[in-house]
Amino acid sequence: MGACFSTTDWHIKEGQEGAFTDRWSAFLKWTKETQEGFESARLVIDEADPQHHLSVGEWRDSASRQAWAGEPRFSEMIMPCLELCDDVQSSQFEVKLAF
Repeated sequence: MGACFSTTDWHIKEGQEGAFTDRWSAFLKWTKETQEGFESARLVIDEADPQHHLSVGEWRDSASRQAWAGEPRFSEMIMPCLELCDDVQSSQFEVKLAF
């Protein structure tokens, strides 16, 4: 289990949910193929608001997560997702307690 997580709150433009899922999948495929320390990711949808998605990425450590965000191609690869959103908020977390 990873020690660090990246989360993103995505508020997708109406009618763009399918395109967003395709673009996010391509972004995560690139991440999985190129980023040491990446462990897994999930994209979940708000049951009450289909335009609201949350992604959670699991990382081995914060250095791996930071290297990913600092990757020269990061902006290029995430931009297609951002273009389909009205609002995006990202956060980084470390495990404090697990059961």
